[in-house]
Amino acid sequence: MAFKFSKTLNLRTVVISLCLVLIVGLGSAFAIEGDHRTIFLPGPTSNEHQLFEASCESCHDGFKPVSNDTCNRCHQAELKEDIHGKKKFLDPRWAEYRERMDVLTCTACHNEHVHIFSRGVHLQADLCMTCHEGVIKGEMKSHDGFAPDGCWTAGCHNFHDHRAISTGFLRDGMGQPAMLPKPELLPLKIEATEGTVPDPNL
Repeated sequence: MAFKFSKTLNLRTVVISLCLVLIVGLGSAFAIEGDHRTIFLPGPTSNEHQLFEASCESCHDGFKPVSNDTCNRCHQAELKEDIHGKKKFLDPRWAEYRERMDVLTCTACHNEHVHIFSRGVHLQADLCMTCHEGVIKGEMKSHDGFAPDGCWTAGCHNFHDHRAISTGFLRDGMGQPAMLPKPELLPLKIEATEGTVPDPNL
């Protein structure tokens, strides 16, 4: 009987100790300022968001999911002419597509801290097929045989801006070489205008 009691006591002590270590560790993580917090990231941050990596509050409000308002704080201007914008999907004609995917929520498509594809915030490469699978399955002869992950990974389509594939754009580009010359990186000149480093928390 004493042995059983001792074994139970030891197990309880171990569980309580582990819980205390976990609580202290997590508490420290939220108290720490700067780069040390990055050890708690669940996965790699996209290249474009590494600037905010050490400032969790730039995107996160406590433990709540990232909201559209948070994304729009930085991206509102570039989404001004969004071809797949909220207005489009509130039209009853496209209700079926809202059932397939939560197209009104940025994070339905964009996954941060989950490495999927190294372009922009991580996206599933075949994301377009959620709604447009018919395009490569006979609806458009010009796209027969195309791979399901090629829509945007090949550089042809941009979910938020289709102006680059308009008829006018294609007509203006006729006669251009199939491949552009190898691009060169121009020298970057930076002149400091700030006397102090700005607060990374936007």
